[in-house]
Amino acid sequence: MNIFPKEVKFNISSLDNYNELDLYIKYHYPPINNIDNLIFIVHNPKEVLLRHSDYKYDINNYNSYFDLIDYYNKYDGNKNIFFYEDMCSHKNNFIKELYEFLDNKNEKKLEYVLENIDELFELSKEGKNRNWGGVNSNSIDNYYYSKISGIDKEKFDNYIKSKIETNKYNIIKEKYNL
Repeated sequence: MNIFPKEVKFNISSLDNYNELDLYIKYHYPPINNIDNLIFIVHNPKEVLLRHSDYKYDINNYNSYFDLIDYYNKYDGNKNIFFYEDMCSHKNNFIKELYEFLDNKNEKKLEYVLENIDELFELSKEGKNRNWGGVNSNSIDNYYYSKISGIDKEKFDNYIKSKIETNKYNIIKEKYNL
């Protein structure tokens, strides 16, 4: 239900015309209700955790990130994982994989999205009606991590290392070379 700076063909402006079972709901915490399908989007912890904690050591904020990964790992239903960085750098592949996972048969919508992917990406970055800080890093690796220093960086690195050493988070360990 983003509000874009320009009309987007398939944007949902109201839930009144949609069956809730046909929609995917974005969560930043493990959902309380049972869900049928899980699309999990994960971002490099060295970036997302520092961004959302204003570059300060915040163990509660950090733990919520790993709680979501625990939820994904334990979820035994239909699920797919996407990495934020891949979504940004391989937009077409991401859209094709997403449509395949959703088993979406609307070829015209897929064609429209693929033909307009760069514009839609830019419009999404400018979207309103959501709680976020905007696009600040321009998808630069280690943008936020490079801004932390001193004792907070040491505590942060030790925290990440302690999580990775549990072997519960191999999916991010391998992806982000942690």
